[in-house]
Amino acid sequence: MNFYIVVEGDKTEMSVYPAWLFVLAPTYTRINSAWDVNENNYYIFSAGGIPSIYTHVKNAVLDINSINAQGGQRYDYLLVCLDTEEETRQYHLDRINAELQSNSVSLQNAELVVFEQKVCMETWFLGNQSVFKDNPQDPEYLDFIRYYNVGKDNPEEMGNMDENKFATTARFHIRYLKRMLEERNMTYSKNNTDDVQQSAYLQQLIKRYEETEHIATFGSWYGFVKAHFK
Repeated sequence: MNFYIVVEGDKTEMSVYPAWLFVLAPTYTRINSAWDVNENNYYIFSAGGIPSIYTHVKNAVLDINSINAQGGQRYDYLLVCLDTEEETRQYHLDRINAELQSNSVSLQNAELVVFEQKVCMETWFLGNQSVFKDNPQDPEYLDFIRYYNVGKDNPEEMGNMDENKFATTARFHIRYLKRMLEERNMTYSKNNTDDVQQSAYLQQLIKRYEETEHIATFGSWYGFVKAHFK
């Protein structure tokens, strides 16, 4: 089985997803060109944000249709991973479908599956309870906990503490994550995702989801990988 993956971001997703797949699906090999597909491969491509991801999904469908028409090994799934940010899953599904329909494009002999990262992928990272520290030294982090305790409550349900300071909910979640990790002498930035890539970090997110059903959009992605990357 082979997978063509389109992700929204060009940094976090492009580093974290391959690292996590290395842990969860060690028999799979990442390929650098979509046309090099053989057996147990995945190709991952960054769409460079929204709204460009909608066009890139259309282009991915065209790629897969062309590759699958050649016969031999082919793609079974097109996976799309994107942040919901201030929108809903349905909003993004509608935009993807509208792009495909307006170009008279449909996926042939493969299945399209969309995974939302609610609110953003960093929201998932906030689900690590072993890293969360409820008596921090940093006053800003303490303010964040007073606003919303991600150690106890579902990070995906957290809003934006200060819309004047944090222009979007996603930006607030990223700031919260940075402060949470700093309390444990860990770091996070779009250019440095080393700590959240680790197997131990991933296992804590799996544990959080399985024990509480929090970070459910992460759970959907994890469940799919466990069931299909065999």
